[in-house]
Amino acid sequence: MTEGVVIREKKGLYSVAADGRTVPCHAGSRIRKGGFRLLAGDRVEIELNSDGSGFITALLPRVNSLARPLVANIDLFVIVAAAASPAPYPYNIDKLTAMAAKRGIETAIAVNKCDVGDPEPLCAVYGLAGYRCFRVCAATGEGVGELAAYLKGKTAVFAGASGVGKSSLLNALFSGCDLQTGELSRRTERGKNTTRHTEFFAVGDGTYIADTPGFTSFDEENLGIDGKGELFSCFPEFEPFFGKCRWRGCTHTKEEGCAITEAVRGGKIAASRHESYVRLYGALAEISRRR
Repeated sequence: MTEGVVIREKKGLYSVAADGRTVPCHAGSRIRKGGFRLLAGDRVEIELNSDGSGFITALLPRVNSLARPLVANIDLFVIVAAAASPAPYPYNIDKLTAMAAKRGIETAIAVNKCDVGDPEPLCAVYGLAGYRCFRVCAATGEGVGELAAYLKGKTAVFAGASGVGKSSLLNALFSGCDLQTGELSRRTERGKNTTRHTEFFAVGDGTYIADTPGFTSFDEENLGIDGKGELFSCFPEFEPFFGKCRWRGCTHTKEEGCAITEAVRGGKIAASRHESYVRLYGALAEISRRR
C-alpha cells in the first residue's frame, strides 16, 4: 500500500499525489460499498497497478473538512472578494467565515481588484473582526508577493463568489497553475464560473493551493453549524463579550443590555458583521423549526 493525497476528482476518477507523481485512481470496493465520499485533500491509501493506475483502498482520518467548497485537511481558508465589479456581498463572506470558524480553520480575506475599487471598507470590517486581510490585484501584481509569502508551507483553499478573480489571482501568485479565467457579465455583474471542480496544485516549498468553483449564494443548511446556539462562537470578535450580557438567555440580536449590540454601537464590532449574525440566527432558527 502507498499513501497519497487526492488532488482532484472528476466523474469518479481521482488523481492522487503519491511518491512524487500523480496516479489516476478509481475507488476500491471498500470505499464504494462503505459510502465514503472522497474529497480533494483527503489522505488515502492506494494499491498500485502494473499499468501505473491505482485503486483507493482506505480513507485516512481527516483533520477537518468543509462543505462549501468540498475539501479536506486544509491549513488556511482564503476568502477572495472583489473591491468592486462585482460589488462585495458581506453576508456570503460571513457565512464562509462562520463555517470555517466552526471547524477551527484559519481564515484570511483577500480583497482583489484594488485597481478598480477601494479595498479599505472591507479590510476595515474584517480586520476589526481579527482576520488577516490582504489587498491584492491580479492585474497589476499589487500585494501578490505578500500573500504568496503568507501561503508558503501551507495547504490553502481559495473560495469566493463567481467573478471576484480567484483564478486570475492564483495565476498571478503561481504561474504554473495556468487556470482558465472568465469575464464578468456587464448586465448582471456576475462572473462566468470557469472553475468546474476543486483541484490542488503543488507549487513548491511544501505549499499546496486549490481553486474552487465560484458561487452566487449557498444555503445556510450547508454551513454545518448545529443550530443557532452554536452561532455565537462562529464570530470570533464576539468572544471578548461572552457572559457580559444582562440576561443569561440573550440571543445577541436585539435585547436591551446585550454586550454585543453595545459593542456594535461603540464601534468595537462592525455593524455589517452583526447584521449577518442576526440574519444567520433567524435562518438557523427556521431550519430548526422545520426539523
